[in-house]
Amino acid sequence: MSGQASTRRSAFFALIALALAAFTVVGFSRTYYFRLFTAWLLVFVAQTRLVAAQRVDLHRKLGIAAVAIAALVLIVGFYTMAVKANEPRIHPSGLTPPQFTVIGVTSLGMFAVFVALGIAFRRRAAVHKRFMVLAMIAVLTPPSSRVLTMLGLREYWVYLVPVIPALFLGWCLLHDWRRLGKVHPVFAIGGLAIVALWPFRLLVGRSEWYQPIGDWIATVGTSSWLSGM
Repeated sequence: MSGQASTRRSAFFALIALALAAFTVVGFSRTYYFRLFTAWLLVFVAQTRLVAAQRVDLHRKLGIAAVAIAALVLIVGFYTMAVKANEPRIHPSGLTPPQFTVIGVTSLGMFAVFVALGIAFRRRAAVHKRFMVLAMIAVLTPPSSRVLTMLGLREYWVYLVPVIPALFLGWCLLHDWRRLGKVHPVFAIGGLAIVALWPFRLLVGRSEWYQPIGDWIATVGTSSWLSGM
């Protein structure tokens, strides 16, 4: 029975990895950032499949590449955000482009923290894989924005964007409750952090103290090699 339960748990993480990857591909497919993020998605999905196939040895070896790709995602993600901070438009949230960088900063920040925690707890499988799933959920805002735009729902951005990661988090919580009879602390605390941070970062974006930070990020974008792409 324990072997069957382990297989079902592995199947869940493989399935949610595919769902997160598919949603992100749709959202990022029209951007140059997609090229790099695709590599991360492939590794992310492959890692869950290797665990499901009980190839932990290959999972650990591929983990080295995953760390390198995650670092590149952070670097290129920051410069992409910096370039977009110079686009002359007002976001549906009411934030100017420099103010809106708070969304990217916090998303990339959570991604970095969850990946780092996943690496730190790599020998504790139950903890490790949950942190890696949270890392993906933490960066759903950009693809969610693009999906809403494609669906003609951009004007409802403020209300709908937080719903998408909340749905994925709800799926995670439901899985834990059904399989374990309780919610794993990583999903409970990490999920709460992702949801609770949403209204807070909109307030921060409008604050006076964040404005110089947003302006500096925009300045980086004007000198970035990415601005010519």
